[in-house]
Amino acid sequence: MKSMSIALIMFVCFFSFSGKVGAASDWTGEVTVKSIYTLNETRALIELSSFNNPGNCKVNSSGHIILDPSTHKTWFSMFLTAYAAKKPLNVYVAEACTEVWPGTSYGNIGHVRLL
Repeated sequence: MKSMSIALIMFVCFFSFSGKVGAASDWTGEVTVKSIYTLNETRALIELSSFNNPGNCKVNSSGHIILDPSTHKTWFSMFLTAYAAKKPLNVYVAEACTEVWPGTSYGNIGHVRLL
């Protein structure tokens, strides 16, 4: 009976922990692009109308998410289109953050859907 209780506790702990590990990455839901701040050819910060911040990034008024326009041309085009046309989109944000300046970090993008 004792070994069964221990096994049950381990089972519950394992699934509780593993559920939290992958749970942070998430879709933003319907949002609009408030601003695009291009730092250089390889860094652009996008400010969204709302941001759930799954990775607890240290965002500021410069933006919420970051992308590399030189390698993520499709995503960057989608953000520009959404901004210019005032159309909503849905962004899958990973729980990982990318530091830009000391004390700041921005969410990494996984997918973008123009709505």
